[in-house]
Amino acid sequence: MKKSWYLKHSDRLFFIPLAWFCLFLFSGLLFYTPLVQAEGIPQVMFIFDASGSMWGTAGDQTKIEAAKEVMAKIVPELPSEVKAGLTVYGHRKKGDCSDIEVLVSPGEADRDALLAQLKAITPKGKTPMADSIKMAADQLKRVEDETVIVLISDGEETCHADPCGEVKTLKQSDIKFVLHVVGFDVNDQQKAQLTCLAEAGGGQYFGATDTQSLLGALETVKQDVAQKVEKAKTTTRKAVSKLGKLQITLPESARRCLHTLKIIRVSDGKLLKKVEDPKADATHPLLAGKYEVIAGYANSNYRPDSEVSLGVFEIKGGETAQINMGAMAINLADSLQKIPAGAVIISKEGDDSFRLITPYTGNSYYFYKTKPLPPGVYDFAVHYKLRDRYHTSDTPVVLGESIEIQEGKESVVTIDSGFQLKKSQSTPLDAWELIPAGGDKAILRIEPASNGDHPLWYPYAVPPGTYDLMVFPEGMTEPLPVGEGLTINKGELLQFDAGI
Repeated sequence: MKKSWYLKHSDRLFFIPLAWFCLFLFSGLLFYTPLVQAEGIPQVMFIFDASGSMWGTAGDQTKIEAAKEVMAKIVPELPSEVKAGLTVYGHRKKGDCSDIEVLVSPGEADRDALLAQLKAITPKGKTPMADSIKMAADQLKRVEDETVIVLISDGEETCHADPCGEVKTLKQSDIKFVLHVVGFDVNDQQKAQLTCLAEAGGGQYFGATDTQSLLGALETVKQDVAQKVEKAKTTTRKAVSKLGKLQITLPESARRCLHTLKIIRVSDGKLLKKVEDPKADATHPLLAGKYEVIAGYANSNYRPDSEVSLGVFEIKGGETAQINMGAMAINLADSLQKIPAGAVIISKEGDDSFRLITPYTGNSYYFYKTKPLPPGVYDFAVHYKLRDRYHTSDTPVVLGESIEIQEGKESVVTIDSGFQLKKSQSTPLDAWELIPAGGDKAILRIEPASNGDHPLWYPYAVPPGTYDLMVFPEGMTEPLPVGEGLTINKGELLQFDAGI
């Protein structure tokens, strides 16, 4: 007996063949969508010879009249999806090799305008074929699909030393084109050169001696274009997976601080996945939908993580969404290692929702470890309120501003300037304040702790600048301005003796 799955409902037993069950399960991961391939529709660029020799006769007409007549028939018969352009040489000046003009840019759908331009052409000049092909090709650099270039000429190159070599060079570039050449009433030498151009351009050479044979040549080109259009219009049906992926990367140096990653489905708020100690590069398969990613940054003494959202990301079937993080490395000077920080705060400029707070939880192990961060611009601050018994300013001190974090790279913020008040030997203090010169609000206010005055004498990291120092002697009703215009330079810890 074949292996089967049995589902029990009440007292009934249902029998499901294993193959059917697997097919049912797998079909939940796939949906089928008809995809019409609109890509690959070719364009056509005509290069028209308007050199003086086009006034010669071919059959019972001048070559210019025959060519205009044939073009007036062929252009309207091109498949409706095909857009056409027109480049002409030799129509404005005699003896000028630079007389080349793109009269209708590639990608234009107005065929009446093209024929009107063609009708007004009067042959005059030379035969700069190579430069005309190059100018036409330059117009095609941003065209993704192949363009069919059709050169109609009654003579050989008169301006370029190696037209065939020029076409070979263009063909080796990233420009997608095929060059067909129609030689209209040419001799053997001219035919050889025109044939070389066609072969170098990956196309065919067609010979014509009168109006009918010219029409036949361009009919063949038209049919070739029509076949390419039909091929490009082929409809296919593809299976597209509902399963996508989320790839999260970060610098290896920043892994220590990232303790967890949570992936939450936005539609119902359900936690779908929790990753502990994430790798520097990991990919997570997810069904199509929107997901919020929460980063949990480690805190010491097994305290709960500090969590911030990395944002909401849309997962599409068969595609991979990416979160490529950078990192902030904190370089704290040796002279400031003992600053009594109560928290380190990293905030993202222009995004109030991103504020990473690493609190003091018994030690400062994670304070200055390299932090993984999404790309953006950040500020780095320290809060000096260590514990409840430490009475300091409520406002954090910003020590690094506008630090740019880039994908996969590590940016360094250096904290190397600070202030330290020399311990008073005789006068007890209720507090001291450091105020930016010319301001009225203290950047730092330090008061004694409930178990001693030691916070008053610690070193404190502050930004470089000029400050005024106010001390509050115990029992006095107003502060004493003991230091005015104190300059703290970058890379300097200013130790100040207030003389009290």
